[in-house]
Amino acid sequence: MGEAFGIPEWLVVLLWVVTGLIVAMAYGYWSLKRSHERVAASRPNLAKDQFLAAMAPDCTDKVSRFLWDQAIQYVEPRLTPHPDDDLILDLKIDDDDLAMDWPREWAEREGFHHSNLPDWPDGWPSTIRNFGRWLDMGPQ
Repeated sequence: MGEAFGIPEWLVVLLWVVTGLIVAMAYGYWSLKRSHERVAASRPNLAKDQFLAAMAPDCTDKVSRFLWDQAIQYVEPRLTPHPDDDLILDLKIDDDDLAMDWPREWAEREGFHHSNLPDWPDGWPSTIRNFGRWLDMGPQ
């Protein structure tokens, strides 16, 4: 095919790969933006103090502040975190970040090893509120 354009075959393959990556990244961005717009239309965007107040009945202020700081990095500027947001389905946060990075950062901050956190309770949806409740269970 490169012969038709007067360029080497390897360059044609490279251009196809680069084009595929650009299309995949554009689709990912569009999908994330659309999901965040849907979430923003379905519930209020809370200010930090409103978020902390909404989380207060379920977990400590320390955990709530940690979760705000973690989640806001993923959703700004379109959204702010809400306790009832599903971290994976609504906010589209990578489950590896939730399963490995967030618990490790919390455990390091609190002075224990993340492997001492309890197992995620069966049947709990992956909402911010439940994540806070789980972190508050502390080391086992």
